[in-house]
Amino acid sequence: MTSLPSRPRLVDHARARRHLMDGEERVILHDTRTGGRIVLDARTWGLLACADGTRDVEGILTAAAREGAHARIPALRAFLEQLHAAGLIDEGAASTAGVAATTASAAQATPPAPSSADADPPASSPTSPERLLDVLPDFTLHCDGRGSCCRIYPTILFAPAETARARAALPLVLDAGDQPARAFLPEQGTGPCAASAVALDNGRCVYLQEDTRCGIHTAAGATAKPFGCRLYPAALVDDGQRVRVSVLVECSCVLASVDQHDGAPILPGAPRTRADLDPALHITELPRALPITTDASAPRDDVIAWSRALLAAPPPADVPASLWALAAALERSGPCPDAAVRALSDAPPLTPSHLAPWIEALAARVHRRASEDAAFRSPHDLAQRTFVWLAATTRALLLPDLVHLILTAEAPPARRAERFHLRAALHGHQFLGPAPLAHRLRDAATRLIVARAMTLGLATVAGDPDAEPQDDPASEHPLALLEAVLRGHGLAAYASDVDTCHRED
Repeated sequence: MTSLPSRPRLVDHARARRHLMDGEERVILHDTRTGGRIVLDARTWGLLACADGTRDVEGILTAAAREGAHARIPALRAFLEQLHAAGLIDEGAASTAGVAATTASAAQATPPAPSSADADPPASSPTSPERLLDVLPDFTLHCDGRGSCCRIYPTILFAPAETARARAALPLVLDAGDQPARAFLPEQGTGPCAASAVALDNGRCVYLQEDTRCGIHTAAGATAKPFGCRLYPAALVDDGQRVRVSVLVECSCVLASVDQHDGAPILPGAPRTRADLDPALHITELPRALPITTDASAPRDDVIAWSRALLAAPPPADVPASLWALAAALERSGPCPDAAVRALSDAPPLTPSHLAPWIEALAARVHRRASEDAAFRSPHDLAQRTFVWLAATTRALLLPDLVHLILTAEAPPARRAERFHLRAALHGHQFLGPAPLAHRLRDAATRLIVARAMTLGLATVAGDPDAEPQDDPASEHPLALLEAVLRGHGLAAYASDVDTCHRED
């Protein structure tokens, strides 16, 4: 192991998040490369926060002491050496690349999906400000004001001006009016960033009031809220032909809004072209070629034609089975619109054996997360309650007889949500990204079956009635909770754990 840097700093792939758990303060250090987490008390974080690459160990101690965090040099050095051995300490000040990397994310409290951020913008179809928007038809949003989206995500980002507005509007929240670091930590590392992560109180944004209304909105108006909160749940994708505007099915309000037509538009102001949009708005760019199977890619325009054909077809009776059949059709015929429409309408039933490896992988991830997060999340934390509910449900789904029960259940509310999820995802290209499309379709089918099981109270049927958060209104739409924790908390990575030999029918 190399020696401790002379001027240590927390690396950029380390994310510190302040949590208050029933009044007890902790800072959780997330290693985004390994998925590991370290729970720190406030004093220890006070020391680490001063390791910004501009001070030696003695200088860190001096700076921390001014903020009320005290330690002895040997103890601090030993702690920093442990972090260095774990790959969380580097030498010198962070590069400006770390600041630039967060500029786009600062504009949105929750990042959009799908993500193809590592792909180059398509050279054959350069971004055009006059490109027309294609907004998800027949959908308007009714916000119920219950704050589900303010209570489920691990990170809510504020740009610098947004933190200033929040602190000015509500200076007594964590005394952040005078002490900004009480409510906000750097989005990454300990150095300057273009975004700050707000503290969470039992998993809730600290600016969420007891009545589940946004305190910033109440005190200073809607425009004072972070840009991402005002945009949510919109997700935009430029596919080289149009800018597709859809919604993330991660908030109960989205599913409650289905078939209601007198709500708010997805994007305010009735924009028609990309030029009409706020420049801070993140728009995902689809690459020219998209992976459709583990061995093949297809031109973007072919995949767009595939999705348009599916959107024009009648909705299937069994969405998970149709998604599975679409994956098989892709592997046989590529993105052929005719083959896709046939698969959508004439899908064979799913069986427990189809789902078994996917359920096993998800169950393992969720069980581990529920156990680990119990160390710093309150039993009242909506994310933790969702982890526990998911763990109980996926554990029950390991039994083939119970899987068969869910596959054959009528469950009208769940199936209605499944049909909307399919429409929103197809319209917004949300199945497209780094993972092969066929794999993502089977992943989506698995999620829908798990959400259907949650809707039907499978955890209770299997003897774990306390797992379901029945007293929380967010539990009325379990598909939204599942989608939020899978993307927001990194649990979507379960799909990479599925053995490749199980990806085919």
